Amino acid sequence: MNRSTPPTSLAIDAQTLNAVATLTIQVRRVVEGIQGGTHISPHFGASVEFAEHKKYTPGDDLRDIDWRALARTDRYFVKQHQREVVLRCLLVLDCSASMSYRGERARATKLNYARVLLGAMAHILVRQGDAAGLLTFADRIIDFFPPKRRPDHLPAIMSRLAGVRTAVSSGTRFTEAISRAADGIGRRAMVVMASDLWGADRDAELALTRLAARGHDVAIFHVLDPDELDLPFEQPVMFHGLEGEPSVEADPTMLRADYRKEVRAVQDHWRHLCGKSGIDLHTAISNAPPEFVLANFAASRHTHQR
Repeated sequence: MNRSTPPTSLAIDAQTLNAVATLTIQVRRVVEGIQGGTHISPHFGASVEFAEHKKYTPGDDLRDIDWRALARTDRYFVKQHQREVVLRCLLVLDCSASMSYRGERARATKLNYARVLLGAMAHILVRQGDAAGLLTFADRIIDFFPPKRRPDHLPAIMSRLAGVRTAVSSGTRFTEAISRAADGIGRRAMVVMASDLWGADRDAELALTRLAARGHDVAIFHVLDPDELDLPFEQPVMFHGLEGEPSVEADPTMLRADYRKEVRAVQDHWRHLCGKSGIDLHTAISNAPPEFVLANFAASRHTHQR
């Protein structure tokens, strides 16, 4: 499995952008943010968005009394409102060497596929009036661009996405990246990571669960090449490690059954971990149209929205 060279520019095709333009990314958890947007905050306060009635008690603002309810019921009720907020979302991209792989059935390398997913999400978020940011990492933190709402912020994110390359050195600093994300967003926000998760150890798992436990809405696109799922090769192959592992010549037909069993076990492990931690996990196979992956992502979040 050889490393491919990513293109010099990011191409998000018009079909993908048109398909995702109508999607609405709604957070499953109630997210705290800047007042005045489209996502509901847990705090009650002044807003034009009606939430519910409560019985009037001394000290309530008389301006909030619902006079129509009084006329209907002969009782005093106060209208409560929910403060609307702007969603702050940090997009996290794994640029480690293993993300450079592309098999014959894939649409792109895992890195290029992942950055199209995150680039399309950035377009959706900005279209909603939300704040988007970007963190890229491999064996170190490569770039951190905090979530903002300025009109020039989206082109800046796209430029940074276009400039990323897979790392040459081995290793993936998942724990450092997750900690940097937590420090960089501060208050509760949405964190969306695109990664193949190879090399994510127990410390990385704990860091992700802690991030979710702190109230952040965490989602992961588990980006995999079709070859990584089924090991399709029929002839003896020289497998080259992309992150420092030694090269190994092997007959895939002798390994395939055990390999597929191990891959399923890894996927089941991540599903179990994310399920019990409240992390939104989506498998993104790099031969699937990105718009399908994003449509399923949005649909599932609407279904499970709390």
